Amino acid sequence: MDPLLSMPTCTSTTSWAGGNRESASMNPGMACVTCHQKSGEAPIFSIAGTVYPTGHEPDLCNSKVGTDGARIVIIGADGKTLTLTPNAVGNFSSEIQVKTPFQAKVTFQGRERLMITPQTSGDCNGCHSQSGDNSAPGRVTVP
Repeated sequence: MDPLLSMPTCTSTTSWAGGNRESASMNPGMACVTCHQKSGEAPIFSIAGTVYPTGHEPDLCNSKVGTDGARIVIIGADGKTLTLTPNAVGNFSSEIQVKTPFQAKVTFQGRERLMITPQTSGDCNGCHSQSGDNSAPGRVTVP
């Protein structure tokens, strides 16, 4: 079944409760790049987001279930690739600059989900929200 067709749910049944306490596991599902830029807090990410097992997980839901082994592959306009590994709650990030416009894909268990439209913003959760913004279908999900 396509994970983007799933009903809204927090698959892991656990959520981040640490507020803005500094952690690589903080605020899954929230717009990482925007928040870090506004707060002036380091690090300043070029690419950041959260990968989920289904397409409509709520903000702050930990993605501990069904994403282990996923990889986020960013393909720069110059053809260089950057591969990111999500942490225990599904968050992924990088400070490495990528030539825009770039494409992204998620690989998982021999399958891949390719983002068709090239992007200039690396704030993945800025569009890949629970309901999806700016034509995104929902969350960044495993294929």
